[in-house]
Amino acid sequence: MMKTKLAAAALFALASSSAFAYDYTVRGGVIGINIHSESPDFTSNGPAFLTPQPAGLTVGNAKTLLFGLTKKLNDNFELDFVAGLPPEHEVYGRGVLEPYGVIARVKQRAPTVFVNYKFGAPSSSFRPFVGLGVNYTQFFDAKTTPLNDIAVGGPTKLNLTSSFGLAAQVGATYQLNERWSVTASVATAKVKTDMTAITGSIERKTTVDFKPVVVAVGVGYSFW
Repeated sequence: MMKTKLAAAALFALASSSAFAYDYTVRGGVIGINIHSESPDFTSNGPAFLTPQPAGLTVGNAKTLLFGLTKKLNDNFELDFVAGLPPEHEVYGRGVLEPYGVIARVKQRAPTVFVNYKFGAPSSSFRPFVGLGVNYTQFFDAKTTPLNDIAVGGPTKLNLTSSFGLAAQVGATYQLNERWSVTASVATAKVKTDMTAITGSIERKTTVDFKPVVVAVGVGYSFW
């Protein structure tokens, strides 16, 4: 009887130590991107009367689908890659451009890599975490609206530089069973772009600091 109890205890300990022991977790879900943009008024290489002041912009929020891949490094650290289906942001006029509403639309892709520290034991069902990492944001398909072209005097081409900066997140993972889990997080990153709007021979420039707060919820599946 004693041997049976010892064997059962050993099997239980082995099962506990191997719980949630898979090295990789892939997850999908939704992301809400809340923008708190700041930018100075446009400057111009043309006559001042062609760019009345104040004239600026603000960037709207967006939602998209989440894709994530996590690699377990040890019992407390993990490497976390987060990306999403490129969302489209509406850009609104500010100052004298405000009555024109949406003056442009732009898409962005922003893959981010975090190193997370997970609190608690590996066998815990609920594990909060904090993470630090780097973000790369690329802007593309930037187009002005007809109302913008009326406001600035003609068809306008937009150029936006890419951004590379630090990122941070906090969140928690709840393990539903050995393979399935739910993760929620709130993240931010340093995202800034130099924007040039070209209308004929006139170039108008500003720098946009996005100050994003990104809320994500995803369902994960662990393997290997």
